[in-house]
Amino acid sequence: MLFQYKNKFSLVALLVALMVLLPCVLAGKDYYQILGINRDASPSEIKRAYRKLSIQYHPDKNPGEGDKYIEISTAYETLSDTEKRRIYDQYGEEGLKQGGGGGGGFDPFDIFSAFGGGGFKFGQQGGGAQNIQKGADVELDIEVTLKDLYVGKTTKVTHRKQILCTKCRGTGAKKASDVTTCSGCKGSGIKLKVQQLGPGFVQQIQTTCDECGGKGKKVTSKCPHCSGKKVETGEETYTIDIEKGMVDGQQIRIEQSGEEAPDTTPGDVIFRIVTLPDKLFRREGDNLHYEMEISLLEALTGFSKDITHLDGHTVTIKRDQVTKPHFVLKVKEEGMPHHNFPSQTGDLFVRFTVIFPKSLSDEQKEGFKKLKLE
Repeated sequence: MLFQYKNKFSLVALLVALMVLLPCVLAGKDYYQILGINRDASPSEIKRAYRKLSIQYHPDKNPGEGDKYIEISTAYETLSDTEKRRIYDQYGEEGLKQGGGGGGGFDPFDIFSAFGGGGFKFGQQGGGAQNIQKGADVELDIEVTLKDLYVGKTTKVTHRKQILCTKCRGTGAKKASDVTTCSGCKGSGIKLKVQQLGPGFVQQIQTTCDECGGKGKKVTSKCPHCSGKKVETGEETYTIDIEKGMVDGQQIRIEQSGEEAPDTTPGDVIFRIVTLPDKLFRREGDNLHYEMEISLLEALTGFSKDITHLDGHTVTIKRDQVTKPHFVLKVKEEGMPHHNFPSQTGDLFVRFTVIFPKSLSDEQKEGFKKLKLE
């Protein structure tokens, strides 16, 4: 040992000082501050913050912000991973570098081994040989108007779903240090048993670890917020872009935003477009259909009428000849925009219904008789 303490008071004072300074040594960069989120942010909030910042600082847009972009990506990589986030919350950035985590945890007093040349010691992170499963997709209907599909729209939809507990983040434990790697399976969740088949013949059988139930970890306390269930009910608001020309039944997929569960990758949220009926227009593919009523006089002598389109612009329909009942007039490029090429549009088909008078005067009857003779 390099030196000796004169009394117990000096040793205690040094221990207290080290306990105060240690978090500062281990903290490193504040990943939560880098992403601009709270420490209890949900996985969805982390993902939204990352998407926003990664677009803002992407090297293609900001060539001089390469270091900032790497910093953002590193923070997201850590906080989006449940196990890495747990280690970071407990041991800081240095804990990630040292591979610290659930095994036995970090003993702050172990720093004294440095005086004998030992250095910091962290417990080994539980080895998860288990495959991460993906949760089921969630399908939701989103009602839109024909106008929404014509001009495009951005809308917000709030959905209640299962999320990881915001306090324990899916560990089910009161404290992160109460989650330890199972000693029976070394964190793999499985045990190997050797079975004797005969002289010189043995067989290895994989079985689920009976000590941890195949989870690879043991929890020695219960989170008071979720009572150890690891999940709770929460809400998420999705921003949905309704693009011009989308069709009824078309799907909008938001990846990994579905129900959350421990050791599971969330499924996708799939919004299915449901078009509400329009009072004036009917859609068929990229074409629109419109029913127009005209009087008998207009059918015989011609007319000029205006149609107010879905976005408010005016389409003028003119006829200077006889219009028969159920005649259909094609107006080019006044239909719906093509989804992939919104600058291109379908056509508008106007179908005419002739409204006959309920009665005619004698003078009108004579007039029509002369028209028939001519």
